[in-house]
Amino acid sequence: MGTANLDLTGEWSGDYSYPGLIGPTTPFLATLTETGGRLTGTVIEPDTVTGAPVIEATIAGIRAGQNVDFTKSYGPAASEGYGTPVDYVGTLSGDGNTVAGVWSLLDLDGQFEMRRESGQVQTVEKRVAETIGPIGTG
Repeated sequence: MGTANLDLTGEWSGDYSYPGLIGPTTPFLATLTETGGRLTGTVIEPDTVTGAPVIEATIAGIRAGQNVDFTKSYGPAASEGYGTPVDYVGTLSGDGNTVAGVWSLLDLDGQFEMRRESGQVQTVEKRVAETIGPIGTG
């Protein structure tokens, strides 16, 4: 695998799920920037706690080889239930287009997967719109 495939900079779409199906499978859109193995970025996803259209968060973390580790933190305007940062640990696929792993929040954890494939961002935008309405309206 070339080093260009390792760089996580770009648009990613994905979803995360809860253990034992205690919560909804939640789609998200992430925009990542990688510089020297350090990750920063933003995430937008449906607000499943209050039912508001969307909630935004920031990402900070690292990528070392195919290992990816980042924390998602919701902003100060986030509703109650979003105050604790969420840790994500995953593995980048051999083709550099998928990261899959686990997330953890206090005593809760689940699975996540995000993809960098052509057309996937529009697919997730459609799924989010079907769930909460069009992104950017409001």
